[in-house]
Amino acid sequence: MNIILFGGAFDPPHLGHQQIAANLLAENLADEVWFVPVKQHSFAKQLSLPIHRLKLLQLQLLPKTKIELYEQEQVGINYTYNTLDALSARYSEHKFSWVIGSDNLAKFYLWGDASGRNYQALLKSYPFYVYPRHGFRFEPLHPGMISLPHFPEIEVSSTQVRARIAAGQTLTGFVTPAVADYIRDHQLYQAN
Repeated sequence: MNIILFGGAFDPPHLGHQQIAANLLAENLADEVWFVPVKQHSFAKQLSLPIHRLKLLQLQLLPKTKIELYEQEQVGINYTYNTLDALSARYSEHKFSWVIGSDNLAKFYLWGDASGRNYQALLKSYPFYVYPRHGFRFEPLHPGMISLPHFPEIEVSSTQVRARIAAGQTLTGFVTPAVADYIRDHQLYQAN
């Protein structure tokens, strides 16, 4: 099977994440989309507890999507390169690729791993799909990247969702009702 891995903090997951997965499947770019929540952010961003982020992701899964816990099982910072290599070895019957938003392109040159393999080696080993994010152009688009400019632009972000929660605003149109209920019931992302 062709599997597209969708990595992220998902803090919290929102309708944009769900829409991206649905579009990848509808376009037959993948047989399945696997969400890969990071355990620790590579760029030192503080994240909510994994138990909450995983439950929130479970609440918005679509058919032919699942959560892959490889990065949650790792100690310390894990790199995308390591995840792709490990899952390719673990599930050798599958072909893996990765999807990112156009907001990641400006810093993609920083992607690599601790052993010194860089983003160019990563792109030679695995295809990367790039979907449009509001306010971010498809630049720079590196060889090995496949842009998806015909996909609807994703305007919602986890940062916006957290800000709306802190301000006491509605989450309608930003997250699924089940995700909104869980956030409310567990008092997540409240203003300090």
